[in-house]
Amino acid sequence: MAAFDPDTLHDPGGKVRLALPDGVIGGATFSACGRYRQALTRDWGREGQTPRSIMFLGMNPSTAGAEISDPTCHREVGFARRWGFNRYLKGNMLDWRATSPKDIPHDPALACSPANIPAIVAMAQEAEIVVMAYGKLHPRYRPVIMAIFDAVEASGKPLHCLGVNKDGSAKHPLYLRSDTDLRDFTRPGQGPAVN
Repeated sequence: MAAFDPDTLHDPGGKVRLALPDGVIGGATFSACGRYRQALTRDWGREGQTPRSIMFLGMNPSTAGAEISDPTCHREVGFARRWGFNRYLKGNMLDWRATSPKDIPHDPALACSPANIPAIVAMAQEAEIVVMAYGKLHPRYRPVIMAIFDAVEASGKPLHCLGVNKDGSAKHPLYLRSDTDLRDFTRPGQGPAVN
């Protein structure tokens, strides 16, 4: 039986599709229509090794799936490996698959499916820490973003980031050096932003 290919149902655009690194096993959860991706996983732990999971929470999914990666996920897995984790969990503020943010629907109810927040909560509960990595989102999505912040904070897991933008949003990992260190993250408007 052929593997499910969400791009046959919804092409998120973009040309860059990367092979998974040797020894990495991928997984993904898509909507039936292929327009949404709620979860992405990467495992590289050795047999008998205790799982150490880290969750990255990005802007929106691009081309990555169970068997292929994209530049952002590839970079984040590199960070996770460098920090000693052996399981990567990826969720997004908006689960609509699009390589370019301009292709995300303007309607927040369309850009974020009802399945997204429950998937984020499940991954946050599994992870040791959550890395906020969503970049600058248009203000129209603020209600969705605040609901996700509430849900993730309720998990009790520490929130981190790789830096913050001037508006307090978490910096996007694709544009940062691979040796960037984690730092604590505070929800925008709830404390001082430190670059």
